[in-house]
Amino acid sequence: MLNLEEFQRRMEEELKKTRDSRTVQVSGKNLDEALEQASVELSLPVKNIDYEILDKGNPGFFGIKSRPCRIIAYQAAKPADEERELSLDEQFNLQSYEQDSVEINKDVDGKFSVRLASDGAWLKVFPPKGDGMPVEKEEVIQKLNDRNVFEIDVDMVQTVIEQADEMWIKVGDFEYNPANSALTSLEVSKDEMEAYITVTPPGPGGSDLTVDDIKGFLSNNSIVYGILMDALQDFEDFPVYNTPYLVAEGTPPVDGKDAKIIYNFETEPDKVHIQEKEDGSVDFKELNKFQNVVKGQPLARKIPPEPGKDGRTVYGRYIPAKDGKDLEILLGKNVELTDNGSTVIASASGHVMLKNGRITVETVLVIPGNVDARTGNVNALGSVVIKGNVEDGYSVAAEGKIEVSGYVGKANLNAGGDIIVSRGINGGDSKEFGNIISGKTIWSSFLQNAQAEAGEFIIVSSGVINSNVFAQRKVLCKGKKAKIVGGKVRATEEVNAVTIGSPSGTETIIEVGFDPKAKEELDLLEQKREALDEERDKVDLNIQGIKRQALMKKQKLSKEKAELFEELRRKHNDLIKQIKQLDEEIEKKKEYIESLTVLGKISASKRILSGVVIRIRDKEERITAPYDQGVTFILEDDFIKRVRYQDIEEDLTRR
Repeated sequence: MLNLEEFQRRMEEELKKTRDSRTVQVSGKNLDEALEQASVELSLPVKNIDYEILDKGNPGFFGIKSRPCRIIAYQAAKPADEERELSLDEQFNLQSYEQDSVEINKDVDGKFSVRLASDGAWLKVFPPKGDGMPVEKEEVIQKLNDRNVFEIDVDMVQTVIEQADEMWIKVGDFEYNPANSALTSLEVSKDEMEAYITVTPPGPGGSDLTVDDIKGFLSNNSIVYGILMDALQDFEDFPVYNTPYLVAEGTPPVDGKDAKIIYNFETEPDKVHIQEKEDGSVDFKELNKFQNVVKGQPLARKIPPEPGKDGRTVYGRYIPAKDGKDLEILLGKNVELTDNGSTVIASASGHVMLKNGRITVETVLVIPGNVDARTGNVNALGSVVIKGNVEDGYSVAAEGKIEVSGYVGKANLNAGGDIIVSRGINGGDSKEFGNIISGKTIWSSFLQNAQAEAGEFIIVSSGVINSNVFAQRKVLCKGKKAKIVGGKVRATEEVNAVTIGSPSGTETIIEVGFDPKAKEELDLLEQKREALDEERDKVDLNIQGIKRQALMKKQKLSKEKAELFEELRRKHNDLIKQIKQLDEEIEKKKEYIESLTVLGKISASKRILSGVVIRIRDKEERITAPYDQGVTFILEDDFIKRVRYQDIEEDLTRR
């Protein structure tokens, strides 16, 4: 039996037999160029040259750090008509060691193949996998005998079986008869995308087909593309006779994908997105049917069309593919293209929609009917125009103005601009609803059972009834029956109505001459200042307690006490700093309130009834007897004074 060293020596001898005595070492930019150089130096056609790769080379990056391909080349041992294209790496299956993943082994028995060639009988053995059984020598010898192989090198057979490294090794000879070699026929599908060979088995003394034999046959029949090298190798190892065998496949053309637009908003306007509350319940009023966007927000992205990938038949004929179709992004109002026309962004804040196929941002959201269960709550970054009513239980919020053609029930309105309600607001008895907040002016026929706040004016035509309202400037009730009955009405400059108060004596409070919001902010600051004072007193008490303990024990504080003392000192200093900042804010707020030049006035054009409480700045007067004629109250010499009625100066025409 051969040992490993003897086996390696015999292998080297076999390799040397396939080489010509003339050997050259050449290089080139790639393998093809190196082979061309070898062809010149050996005076041989490339097809008659075998080679070993010393260095595959590297083209580098734009020629930087490139490395040439280096090979050792020599004349092929096989006849010139037997084309040789497999590299040494391929011949010995070296590329298998470079695979990224390794297939998980299963229990598979070993197997072997015998190939008869013009130069003798060759054996290849495949190792078992997992717990599979190895190849038996007797089985191999029997196969060789069946094929009339003589002078069998039994030791070499045993060694090849033990090594099982899937390499062809010569193990014997036979009487070669070329006339009985395997015969091959070719069949190509009608679309030229598949090529099949059908092989008849060799007769006595005939040789088997090799990969190179099949490649040469295909080349002679113009099959030049899509050759399945793995299939050819499998056929060489384990031939399939008298059956069509797939050896080449074309590549079908792949049409490019059409351009498409990815929308970042819901393009179906009636699609509902129910919102889930924190407790897991569902808020059926939050339908999110109106999609707000801010200026500069991406709205859609265009994915460009892809070019098609041409196919090729096994004859190498190109099959053209179709390129994807382009698609135009249609733009509506308040949108623009960026990123070389691939991205649509909003050029203004508002609500986005797909309108007649065009991406559009509307700065005014128009609700054609009521705000109710069909629309859900409305939240817009622009303005909102409601052609109907705002029904009970719903809310409307807008960065711009809100305009309601109908009435507002037990609902909430919040606008950065004006709020305009044609048929009035009745907020009901619930504190959850009836909250009307405007950054500018509230216009309404009436306010009843409402909590209203305006950054400028509150203007009503019928009156304010049992409501708590305040305006940064004026509350003006102008109309034949414009009245203020019950509740509290506050304004910085003026409150004016036809009638103020109720015959039944319902308490009605009217306050002017100060900034209500500034007063509220001052109250909050003073409350916070008081809380900080209390917290500082507690910290100081703890500090004094630790000091007393140290004096009584007449020794240093423990580590824990010392750390606590330092922490309390840091907290004390931080509180002092916060109190100082608050004192400065309080002082500024007081100076602002004191600096207000408008003293404020309260006016009734027809009458003011008993039970009304009038407050101008810090002075208060309760009306005990009614005034049945026009009257205006002002502050003069620190007293509330009654003067002749002063009419509304503003033009109340809404433009």
